[in-house]
Amino acid sequence: MTRFLAIFAFLVSATSALAQSYPDYNSTTVNDYAGLLDDASEARLITQLEELKKDTGVEMTVLTLSRQDMFAPDQTLEAFATGLFNEWGIGNKTSNDGVLVMVLRTDRAMHIELGDGFGRDWDRTTARVIDRSFMPAFKEDRYQDGIEAGVTDTIDTIVTPFLAGEDAPTGSGTNNWVWAIVVAVFGGIGALVFKDKFVKMKKCPECGQRHLDRTRHVKTKATKMTAGDGDMITTCSNCTYRDVVPYTISRISTSKSSSSFGGGSSSGGGASGKW
Repeated sequence: MTRFLAIFAFLVSATSALAQSYPDYNSTTVNDYAGLLDDASEARLITQLEELKKDTGVEMTVLTLSRQDMFAPDQTLEAFATGLFNEWGIGNKTSNDGVLVMVLRTDRAMHIELGDGFGRDWDRTTARVIDRSFMPAFKEDRYQDGIEAGVTDTIDTIVTPFLAGEDAPTGSGTNNWVWAIVVAVFGGIGALVFKDKFVKMKKCPECGQRHLDRTRHVKTKATKMTAGDGDMITTCSNCTYRDVVPYTISRISTSKSSSSFGGGSSSGGGASGKW
């Protein structure tokens, strides 16, 4: 009887541990385990998030999974996101300004988790970003478009004004025109504070306007054996400026990246969305 109870206790413990496990990460920027991104899109996101980390110190990461019940079937989506955020330690340990964008394709759900540094005042803004930039594309199964648009909106609407010392906006999300004005104001503040940081905020060398856009064209895909290559193309929508710079794509690694997150934590700030 004692042996039976011991075995039963072990099985219960093992089942509980399995029910609350978390996926590991291979990158601190993008882990596309659900295969929602093509190579070019993933390269653009990696570059965007690497530049964000380099220029501001903010760690923002994108994770796509098929479904949650593979890891934590008994948890809510919000609890799963918070637990994963803390398990990985996303964000700077002191400032706690990390951001997790998690998309679950089969569950047709997503969550943006914010580090403790943001405070809960930014939850409403996060929900608006999800509804405005992620959901429209996700409802049409255009996950790649939604993720790229949503990541940019998250940086512009949440991260940039937060770093500029602005308070989270208040008011109802139904007044779209009011919200558009708020976004425009924050965009202006962000351009002044980080004008030399992000490509879209830099002035064009030819016309002097802030209408630059950067894309990456993959010419040769990287493999586990060889590096790839491509062109980083910067253009201006206001004039004919165009600059092409070759870049190298690192070989695909089969082991976990040596880089790691900064030890940040979250108490559940952020918002979820379903489609």
